[in-house]
Amino acid sequence: MIVSFLVLLGFVLFHVYILEGEQKLIWIIFLATLICCVIVHNLKVTSLKKDLEAEVQKNKDSHDRLVIKYQIESTLSKISSSLSFADNLDEKIEESLGMLGELCTADRAYVFRVIDNKDTVNNTHEWCAKGVEPQKEMLQNLSGHEYHWWLEKLTQEGAIHIKNVDELPPEAISEKELLLSQDIKSLIALPFFIENEIAGFIGFDNVRETNEWTKQDIEVLNTYSNILAMAFKKNSIAEDLNLERRQLLSIFDSIEEPVYVSDPYTYEILYVNKFLSQIIGENPVGQKCYQVLQGFKEPCDFCTNSIILKNKNQAYKWEYQNPITVRDYIIMDRIIKWTDGRNARLEMAHDISEIKQAERAIKESEENFRKIIDNSPLPIAIMNSLGEINYANHKLTEMIGYTIDDIPTISKWWDAVYPDPQYRRKVREKWNLTSKEKESGVSGEWVIRCRDGTDRNVVIYFAKTNDNTVFIINDLTELKKAQSALLVDESCLETLHELSYMNGFSISDIRTFALNEGMKLTGSEAGVLGFFDDNKKLSSVIAQPANILKMHGFTENDLISGLESCHRWAELLKNKRPLVMNEPNEIEVERCPDIFRKMNIWSYLAAPILYENEVVGFLAVANKEDDYTKNDARQLSLITQMMGGMILLKNSEDELKKYNSKLEDINEELRKANDELHSLDEMKSNFLATMSHELKTPLISILGFGELVGDETLGPLNKEQKRAMRVVNSNSGQLKRLIESLLFMSSLEAKNYQYEYSRLRLSQIIEKALSIISMENTDKNLTVENTIPDSFPFISGDQNYLSEVFIHLIDNAFKFTPSGGRISLSGTQEDGEIHIIIEDTGIGIPETKIMKTFDSFYQLDGSLARRYGGAGIGLNICKRVTEDHGGKLWLESAEGVGTKVHVILPELNC
Repeated sequence: MIVSFLVLLGFVLFHVYILEGEQKLIWIIFLATLICCVIVHNLKVTSLKKDLEAEVQKNKDSHDRLVIKYQIESTLSKISSSLSFADNLDEKIEESLGMLGELCTADRAYVFRVIDNKDTVNNTHEWCAKGVEPQKEMLQNLSGHEYHWWLEKLTQEGAIHIKNVDELPPEAISEKELLLSQDIKSLIALPFFIENEIAGFIGFDNVRETNEWTKQDIEVLNTYSNILAMAFKKNSIAEDLNLERRQLLSIFDSIEEPVYVSDPYTYEILYVNKFLSQIIGENPVGQKCYQVLQGFKEPCDFCTNSIILKNKNQAYKWEYQNPITVRDYIIMDRIIKWTDGRNARLEMAHDISEIKQAERAIKESEENFRKIIDNSPLPIAIMNSLGEINYANHKLTEMIGYTIDDIPTISKWWDAVYPDPQYRRKVREKWNLTSKEKESGVSGEWVIRCRDGTDRNVVIYFAKTNDNTVFIINDLTELKKAQSALLVDESCLETLHELSYMNGFSISDIRTFALNEGMKLTGSEAGVLGFFDDNKKLSSVIAQPANILKMHGFTENDLISGLESCHRWAELLKNKRPLVMNEPNEIEVERCPDIFRKMNIWSYLAAPILYENEVVGFLAVANKEDDYTKNDARQLSLITQMMGGMILLKNSEDELKKYNSKLEDINEELRKANDELHSLDEMKSNFLATMSHELKTPLISILGFGELVGDETLGPLNKEQKRAMRVVNSNSGQLKRLIESLLFMSSLEAKNYQYEYSRLRLSQIIEKALSIISMENTDKNLTVENTIPDSFPFISGDQNYLSEVFIHLIDNAFKFTPSGGRISLSGTQEDGEIHIIIEDTGIGIPETKIMKTFDSFYQLDGSLARRYGGAGIGLNICKRVTEDHGGKLWLESAEGVGTKVHVILPELNC
């Protein structure tokens, strides 16, 4: 285009040049017009180019924001999915911290847990960027009281955002020291709550440079804290569910019959009870069931997996003789839910080898048969062709309570053990049909009524011999109870599992689900769920079935009035335990509200909903066909416990706002009280300083003249006078150290002291301190060993203060070590530090009181203070001076054995 323009311009200029007069003027005008058009065109193109570049940049910025948003959402989605279904929660949390730390460009990301009612804080999880030192091991068992500012700020404000650690307020001095010790320059932390209580906090920090965290970082961290709280809570619920599962497995272990669980698809053994494990002689978990139990290389051709998978809610019973044990079993197979949620095959086997042996013996010999049945552990009866019962062994009489005189014929048997006419007819028809078709076999599984009124679940085997029929009864009552308990507990676990995922549902949905599940688990026809107000009055109720009140002509207010007028209502509120009524007597019926009688409520079970050990509601079910049991009460209590906590958690949000307002008023009162305490503390410090100076002034004269008299400068002394002066000088020296300790404490409190650092040999300071204390304790028969070498590197410190430290420590060793004991001083050089150990064989310190010895004016007890002297401030001063020099001081001690004092000071960096 430019070339064309230049050619055109050249053409026009040529005509302007060769033309004259009016034509030349026309071409000049044309040339000017052309140039203007070109300029306007270029300006327009330039403007469009700028607009296009701005739009491209805008689209790029928008795209970058979308990419970042997608990365955040994708990362949080991965973390949520990972933590929701994590088998190893700790490992997944570590991974998620790494993902968030890299996403938000943090140097460290971490999780802290609050335990022991806010008394202790532990760093449980940590991620560090490359080149950043981990701090997790150093951040264990932190005192919640020492760092109360941090926890209160998290609880009240919901976040801590520190742009620069140096700008922390004075009340956060402990937190500031801890953060600076980790080289942290800026950080952000958010709490997470479980059941309305702070359970910990998460955060990012920077150690290489300060950083101001963005709103986006805060939103990411806030979302992660919610995910983490749910993960911890779900993990806690899962642990409770696993506990329930282990309790169920303990039932299997108590059964002295073979029980095992396997995968019906892979044939892998998942569990065997103790009885079967002892038979096999090894732990077969993880192996194929057909290999271990049958010795086959391929799955059994008689396997029932396909049958029970088609009918998952039904048990399948069959008989089998195991070729390995050569035992006969009646086996019950069914499908259950395993701990990981998959379908599993539960097999319970009952050994009927004796029964089978009895059958074979009957066919071989009547005489042998009679001997067997007389001693058989199973109930056995013999009936002749006329229907008369000729024989019943002792085991049968023991089980049902009837003798052969009570039940002489089969007709009497029907009437006695099957009292229900319809059930009796069903049993007889089954027996008549079976006995016509078979000479031996199983007549069925039935429920018989014993003489004492109890019911027993039995399987009846029969075999015909000549003119007689032999009945062998196998009692399955205990197996049935175990099976029933398994089914009920399994259903309850599934209900609690589903309820734990309903956090996002409405309160109405949670209530309805819990009420329906409570009715289903207990086999009840009706149910009601209610909550109380602050005055213990019912504020709301829901009933199931939904139309039950309308069907009988009642309203919700009628139901509330009826419940509050129930005479057992106060019992539920007072005892805070489930209420059960199975068989109401005349008094119960008479005192029952009219609404219950009109609705024909003949039995009920009510479980309280507790919050902080107060009854805030209840869940009641009614009209179960059988009696309500303790197991029903336990199942219902588990549901109310979880459901109540979830509902009350949602309702408590408004209460938190009220509490925050009250806390602000309380904090104001605490601030005023704190100001008064500071004033009293200053008065105490001033008193100590004044008294110490007043005591030190006359003491100087005492020390001076004491030394003159002791040195015989003022005249010769006899032996007794010299001994007396040594005592005076020794005690004066101890008094001087005590006064200097008080002076130092007052200067520490007033913060008006200053160390004069110099280059020091630690071995010389210790040697001098040892010589001073040894001279004051010449009357003690002690063995003293000093193996501290002179070759240790120099340290930087205040000679006077460090000398006082080791004088105090060595003096304590001499003071608390009886004559004949040993004192040793040793040292090592470790990673740029000098480690000094002062060990004695003295009276020692109880383990529970070691930390208290560092408190100001603390003595182990009054008797020790009188016996050994001292004001209890030496160790406190020593620890503070040592830490001011960048070191550490701690004790190891055992009462009656001795004490080790450890002092660590940093070497001087040349």
